[in-house]
Formats: sequence, structure tokens, C-alpha cells
Amino acid sequence: MTKQKENSTTIYVPRQFWHRIKELSQRYNKPQWKILLDALTLYETSIRKPKAKEELPVIDKVLWYIQKLSMSIGALKDNPSQANLLKAQKTIEQIRERLKVDTKLLELAINDYARLIEKKEKRDEANLEINMALKSVLLEIVYNYILREQEPNQAGSPSAQS
Repeated sequence: MTKQKENSTTIYVPRQFWHRIKELSQRYNKPQWKILLDALTLYETSIRKPKAKEELPVIDKVLWYIQKLSMSIGALKDNPSQANLLKAQKTIEQIRERLKVDTKLLELAINDYARLIEKKEKRDEANLEINMALKSVLLEIVYNYILREQEPNQAGSPSAQS
């Protein structure tokens, strides 16, 4: 038995997870164990050194806000309750303040949406309006922070994820 085999062991993971590791291993031409070690190191760093998390690329935070906004609007459309409307409004406010993105159309759209849904009127029109307004905000975020790779100033930098 080779020395390498003597010092190795097996771990059991879900098949989908293993496929992802295998894919990354092939893409970066690294052994699978090194992919796992890199991931573990990043995880450990984020726990031990919260400051290191702040140093992650701006794009990571921007993508988190895109996900949060999309999920918030999706929850409102799935269940147009007052609680979901308030959550969506809060998320939109965070996007406006932290990313310095114009969200007026989206704010108007979700308020129209809530009003029309409450009256059980023009659901298709309300869905179209909210979808177009969301798309507009997402495009502005992508253009400002991803395509231009613009570094936000201190006042506009994405702050801690809440």
C-alpha cells in the first residue's frame, strides 16, 4: 500500500456535493482534497476573522442584495400579505440607501400591486408592472456594480447584510 493511501481516509457526502467538488477539481486542475481544503480555509477565516468577510469583493455583497430583493418580491407575489409588503418595502429601502439605486418605480409598483390584489383587480397587469420595475432595478444594480465594476464610495457601499 502506498504512503498516500495509508494517510488517506474517506468521507461521505451527498452525491450532488461530490459532483460539485469533482467539477471544481477539473475546472481548476486541483485535486479534490485541495478544493475542500480551500473551502474549509475560507469558512474558518470568515468565522475567526469577521473583518475578512468585509474584504470579500463588492460583487459578493451586491449579488446578495439582488437575491434578497428578488426573494422579497417573490414572497410578496406568492402571498400578497401586509407583512410581505412591509418586508419588500424594507428591502427596497436598503437597496436604495446602500447601493444608491433609484427604486421609485419598484416602490410604486409594489404599492400598486398590493392595492390591486387587495381589490382582486387586474392581477396580470399588476404582475407585469412589478416584474418590469424589478427588472429595471436589477439592471441598474448589475450595470453599476458588475458590468462597470464600479467601487461604491463609503456612503454607498453595501453594508452588513441584514
